[in-house]
Amino acid sequence: MNQQRRSWLLTPLSRPREVEDAARCGADVVVLDLVELVREEEKHAARLGVAAAIGTAQAAGAEAFVMIDPLLAYADLHACVWPGLAGVVIARAQTPSQVEEIAALLGELEGSRGILPGSLEIAAALETAAGNQAAYEIARASPRVRTLTLGRADLVMDLRPEPCGEIHLLPYLMQRLVIVAGAAGATPIGAWWRSPDRGLLATPQNTGAAARRGRAIGFKGAMCLRANQVDALNCAYARS
Repeated sequence: MNQQRRSWLLTPLSRPREVEDAARCGADVVVLDLVELVREEEKHAARLGVAAAIGTAQAAGAEAFVMIDPLLAYADLHACVWPGLAGVVIARAQTPSQVEEIAALLGELEGSRGILPGSLEIAAALETAAGNQAAYEIARASPRVRTLTLGRADLVMDLRPEPCGEIHLLPYLMQRLVIVAGAAGATPIGAWWRSPDRGLLATPQNTGAAARRGRAIGFKGAMCLRANQVDALNCAYARS
């Protein structure tokens, strides 16, 4: 991978105008979301717009990933695997078998849709206690797994934070993720947020501070939800 992936901007596939805005804001990766920000009744229509959204991201110079639900992997992957796609983000990845099944289906779709075999990557989002426990096995489940990240919002629900909303285990999980990624040959992405920030909704200034802390422990980029966070991530994670 020669292109930098400092900023991964999550944007809902159900809102084409937001996809256009995301593609123009300088993000290295536009993550076209089918999971977190798309209501169930919007998913079918959103899937129909994936190919156009990939083209929009590419035209602006960004790589396009699609965030998929492992429980809906067949429908999501058939909708999102088109020429121009760089890879998929598996939301709430929990087991190696999930990754193996998704990797196999990616291979089938590469063959049927004229995509270079083995070129589609997987980024695994470890958002549960079970997913974090199996982190190394998930990372090694397929050569396609090139990126690992945490998902704080779901971890909050799974690990029961303190009354202040913070998870005391989060620093440990971040540092463990960096170690696991290094052992597995994957790239860790994330940032070290501090209260009262909630990461994806942080101000640009606090995003930059969290990214610099993340870079110091070994992260190579991070996800964000707002276009005004992109420059802060690009600056913090720029190659020396």
